[in-house]
Amino acid sequence: MNFGSWAFCFSALCQILPIPPLGISCTGQLIGSSQQIQYCTSLHWAARALCQAFPQGPAMLPNKETSPSRHLSRAIGLLAAGVQAGALAQQGPDLNALPLEQLLNLEVVTASKIPQKISEAPSSVTVITAEDIRQRGYRTLTEVLQSVPGMTVSYDRNYNYANIRGLGNPGDLNTRLLVLIDGRRLNDVVYDQGAIGTEFPIDLALIDRVEFVPGPGSAIYGSSAFFGVVNVLTKSGGALNGQTVSVGRFTGRGREVRNTYGSGTPGGTELLLGASVYDSPGRDVYFPEYDDAASNHGVATGIDYDRYRRLFAKLSAGGVVAEAYFGSRTKGIPTASYGQQFNDPRSWSLDEYAGAALSWHRAVSETLDLFAGVSVARYRYKTLNVTGSASEGPTPSIDTAESLSSGAEVRVTSSALRGHKLIAGAEYTRDSKRQMANYDVDPYLLNLDVAHPKRQAAVYLQDEMRLGEKLILNTGVRHDYDSEGGATTNPRVALLYKTASQVTLKALYGTAFRSANAYERYYTFDFRANPALRSEHIKTYELIAEYFPTDRFRATASVFQYRMRDMLALATDPVNGMLVFSNIEAARATGIEVEAEWLREDGSAVKGSANVQSARNDAGGAWLPNSPRRLFKLNVALPPLGDHLRAHAEYRYTSRRRTVRGGEVGGFGLVDLNLVGTLGSHVELSAGVLNVFAKRHADSASEEHYDNSTPPRHLDAIGQDGRTLRFMATVRF
Repeated sequence: MNFGSWAFCFSALCQILPIPPLGISCTGQLIGSSQQIQYCTSLHWAARALCQAFPQGPAMLPNKETSPSRHLSRAIGLLAAGVQAGALAQQGPDLNALPLEQLLNLEVVTASKIPQKISEAPSSVTVITAEDIRQRGYRTLTEVLQSVPGMTVSYDRNYNYANIRGLGNPGDLNTRLLVLIDGRRLNDVVYDQGAIGTEFPIDLALIDRVEFVPGPGSAIYGSSAFFGVVNVLTKSGGALNGQTVSVGRFTGRGREVRNTYGSGTPGGTELLLGASVYDSPGRDVYFPEYDDAASNHGVATGIDYDRYRRLFAKLSAGGVVAEAYFGSRTKGIPTASYGQQFNDPRSWSLDEYAGAALSWHRAVSETLDLFAGVSVARYRYKTLNVTGSASEGPTPSIDTAESLSSGAEVRVTSSALRGHKLIAGAEYTRDSKRQMANYDVDPYLLNLDVAHPKRQAAVYLQDEMRLGEKLILNTGVRHDYDSEGGATTNPRVALLYKTASQVTLKALYGTAFRSANAYERYYTFDFRANPALRSEHIKTYELIAEYFPTDRFRATASVFQYRMRDMLALATDPVNGMLVFSNIEAARATGIEVEAEWLREDGSAVKGSANVQSARNDAGGAWLPNSPRRLFKLNVALPPLGDHLRAHAEYRYTSRRRTVRGGEVGGFGLVDLNLVGTLGSHVELSAGVLNVFAKRHADSASEEHYDNSTPPRHLDAIGQDGRTLRFMATVRF
């Protein structure tokens, strides 16, 4: 290392971190307090580490390729050497986790559409905060949801699929999971897809918290709130209060850049802006079912790429909030799904989400709140499939879908009646565009072009009744009308009892429905349409016990049973042999879920959960595909240098699961590590390792995963990534 490089790096750190006043003795030794001398010594070693990471001095970004593992080791060295300097430079406020007594009074909004204490919500609610996301190094909504008790997420190298308490098939596009952005529906109106992977359009740097409510939510939200509701709540401009720029590097030569800006004060005018781009060439992926000389020995080369770009804006003033988002993701498809030519680089899919909303909220008096909102959402899907038999030559075809939906909602909340909090609301949605098409590229041949707009309307009512100091009865009902599926009414009841020994008991009952989507009703390319499909229905029963003996420890246990009927599934028409969606399945799931969390005064924390569950088909009692019977999760957070250096470890165990084709994928346990450190008040570095021990594991494939061979070769399981390294550097202005 030359002196010029060291001087440049030392100068760069000096511009970020304040230098304490020091003197020099006649022997050349530093004169000052021990803390000042230790600070400057650490700053010197931070400069050395920075120069080793970027040896080109002022250029900072060498042109030649360097492995992510090398960057990661340099980053960890920089964190270890430099973060102590940052800790001495800035003794900021303690940002450790809140005591559980305060968490009990944390307000959540997803359970009832209004703020209420999490301990009084008519359901169990899991909250993942922005600080959790930061400390754990999460990059996608999938990673956030994998930490939720009772939830697993599978991946087919294109989309991520949530399994909640043993329920959720691979390939179902999360149609039974409702995903919200600031309380508004993200699920599109063609496939009803709940986006939770890299296609999710909001960058995690803009998220204030994610709330998850398991079980039925149709009494409040209507269709698709079947197995659970995920509500992603964005930050306010005042919470960010400045600009941040982040740059990331990941295994597989992945790169990401984020830029966020926020300004304003709470209660005044606030502005939040965000933009991010990501590009990863991906890995080469091996599929044993395709292993022969004609298929590159089962290796898909250069097709697992992933690229996205996102934009977000939010402006709030005086109870009025306007926001808009845009997200576009292009993903290579290495699995040869839907009878494609394996290892053909032309295969890809595009998911594009855009939306805007305007809402108004006002507390008219101490007992009356009013809310009104309008929104519009657009979804566009496009994929290039290389299909046709290998002997006749594969033919590129384009599959497209596009939807446009607009809606309005009004809501009144009143506590004028003593002991009651009443919530009444109405919604109207017009899906003016729900179009699907398919055509061959060369020569051009139109195979499908259908459009079926529809409209929906709903009214709902909820009453929170306080029957004394210890008892709360929460009842609710919603009536939905769908121009395709007809009318349906869904109630829910929750009884909450608070004992004197820091125990809260909850007894829950609810129903939910999911209306068949446009794809299931009208898609006819190699399918038979079935417009007369009925809605799916579910009834759930759950008992919950919450125990809070101290302000830093909590434990919960629940017993649940889900009963489903009229479930949609693909079947073969006996007349013409074509695939068709039909209401043919009924199933049930039962289980036990326990969770405990311990927060220490030094900022360290331990959180764990476990599930024992069984999900079976009612017809013959068969174990449902992709349904693990055992889950265990453990999160440990440690603060070696307080808020200036935090370490997080996460362990997730998933037991064996049946595959769609009747096989099995083995159980596995994964360990993730993340280290976050600050240099002064402006620079933050994060280094993480996913699947630390490179554990080999796989998820079930779905019925769509077969190639164009004769006969077709079907995938049984899809291998997942091994060890993955990532590094993020963030500068705050």
